[in-house]
Amino acid sequence: MPCRVSFSLVTDLSALLVNCREIIQSFVLAAVTGFGWPKSLLFATAMIISMNCTSAFGAHITLATDFSVSVKPEGLVLVVMAVNRGDVAAHDVQFEIILDDKTLVGPLVKKLAVDEKTSADFSLDDIFGIPGRYPVVIRTNYKDANGYRFTALTVGFYDYQSTVMPVASISGDVIKIPVDGKGRMSFVLRNDGRTGLKIDLALFVPNELSVSHEQSVIEIGPQQGQTLEYEVENYSALADSRYQVSLVGRYEENGKRFGIAGSAVVQITDDVKAAVKPVWIWVLLGGFMPGVIIFMRLKKQWA
Repeated sequence: MPCRVSFSLVTDLSALLVNCREIIQSFVLAAVTGFGWPKSLLFATAMIISMNCTSAFGAHITLATDFSVSVKPEGLVLVVMAVNRGDVAAHDVQFEIILDDKTLVGPLVKKLAVDEKTSADFSLDDIFGIPGRYPVVIRTNYKDANGYRFTALTVGFYDYQSTVMPVASISGDVIKIPVDGKGRMSFVLRNDGRTGLKIDLALFVPNELSVSHEQSVIEIGPQQGQTLEYEVENYSALADSRYQVSLVGRYEENGKRFGIAGSAVVQITDDVKAAVKPVWIWVLLGGFMPGVIIFMRLKKQWA
């Protein structure tokens, strides 16, 4: 059964700042052409402004991941595919598959250009036991051009030998945590069946986040709901990025396997006004300093 989940990492603050570096540097260089004596000061100003403007915006890295299971002569094969839908290349792309109690790792792709696709095949021999619905968790690990590590998380299901309908379900929510802090996220686990269930739960998060605990076993009665809370902390995520976090459950009933999952979104926030303010201070400074220098030069000539 195919599954498609898109992951988007956004590091830019505002489209208004896209050309600020080029505009300021052009202005400063024009001033240098007319007045040669303050070159060192103006170039220093240009460099400072450039660094501040560059840190205020970035690029989008977006990986869209699909998977399917095919019956081939050698047996069941899981085919995982990813396409880069962002506007910059991804580097060192590698699939990590968690299926039941097995972990499979794919080959390393050195570079995945914009709109480029990659795929990997994984043998599923000796993976499945009893018939039922099995969760398939895919971590797509990759880096940006600077070697900064990221993780895209995809969760889907495969029906092995039998199509089943779980009576349990999981739902998540969207939370915001500060770039240098932590927060609490919650999932709601429900059992709409007529018998109690013993559900094995595992929380999957990207490498950029850490949680208080990741695995547990919950017993829940019939027609009941239970709220599960986890403390999530930012480990290395950038401000204004968003991450999918998935709580995956599995249980057995009447000789069959049942898999369930629910997703939450963790948004890493920052004080945008505070981040933009220093940039515009440097923008004003870049225009003010050449003006002062020009005025002093003209004043000396008039004297």
